[in-house]
This record gives sequence, C-alpha cells and structure tokens, in this order.
Amino acid sequence: MRYSAENQMQTLLAAPEAVEVLEKHFPKILKNPALQMTRFMSLRCVAAFAQSGLSAEQLDEIDTELRQLD
Repeated sequence: MRYSAENQMQTLLAAPEAVEVLEKHFPKILKNPALQMTRFMSLRCVAAFAQSGLSAEQLDEIDTELRQLD
C-alpha cells in the first residue's frame, strides 16, 4: 500500500512502518489523548491544527518519507 499525508490517521497507525515515520517527526503522537478523535482525518488535516505542532516543512518531510514506503 502507498502511504502519504492524505491517508487517514487510522490507516497510518495500522501500519508499523508508517508509525515509525510519524514517531520520528511527531514523537508524542501515540500518547496524544486527541488521537482517537482524529482517526478519520487525514494527516494533512491533523497537521493543520495548531495543537499538532507540525510545520508545513515537517509535514512535507513526513509525506516524502511515507511515499517512499512500500
């Protein structure tokens, strides 16, 4: 499966290789209590919230790394 910032969070979190990329750039993601509320949102939508703490540059890096996964 191909991954990107357009995937829903539940899809990314179900793939260990995608979780590894997320944790590299967003280390507290699995401990975030709001995670369950965002499971049907894309990573790009989640990153748009100021609380995510992700910059546009970080999101682009994550997206690039996710797209490189097989």
